[in-house]
Amino acid sequence: MYEVFADLHIHIGRTKNNKPIKITAARSLNFENIAKECVERKGINIAGIIDSASPYVIEDIEEFLKNGDARELEDGGIIYKNKVCLILGSEIETSEITEERKNR
Repeated sequence: MYEVFADLHIHIGRTKNNKPIKITAARSLNFENIAKECVERKGINIAGIIDSASPYVIEDIEEFLKNGDARELEDGGIIYKNKVCLILGSEIETSEITEERKNR
């Protein structure tokens, strides 16, 4: 067994072209910067990057893959500098009507 450090819920603040994605996240948290932070400063082996379904983020991911430091994994995800596995995610919000809400 080996030790793994993971953060499975990282939001993207903005794209490289400064398009807002998740306003409450830091502006510097674009896809590439998250990957670099995981490798260079945080020592994170697995990162779940939320907001990856945004069209602007998809553009960033495609550009990120072209630079040669990252590649898609056959079974899913992206490996960056052979050190961090990036798992692409997207949030889904739902609203359930509970008995308490029905009775209001």
